Amino acid sequence: MKTADLAGKLLDRWVAKAIGQPPGPAYSSDWAAAGPLLEKERVMISPMPGKGWIWCAAVVSLTGNPRYQEGLTPLQAAMRALVVYRIGVEVSDEE
Repeated sequence: MKTADLAGKLLDRWVAKAIGQPPGPAYSSDWAAAGPLLEKERVMISPMPGKGWIWCAAVVSLTGNPRYQEGLTPLQAAMRALVVYRIGVEVSDEE
């Protein structure tokens, strides 16, 4: 399954796996849960006016090789970018 297709609870589960935590918080919809991750992982989020204001997020590593993802909301884009950065552009279909 493509990380770009993850949403809702399935995305939240993959975020938990990516950061080595048990499933639980709604990272893709709860700013209180996601905020510390955004800061720790240095996730950049911006609306994309040229794409109908879809949200884009990027995680930039020390090597300067950014991982970008898009989403309908800032947190959806950010959490997808985090999963891509930590796990990859494809994830297992298994939860």
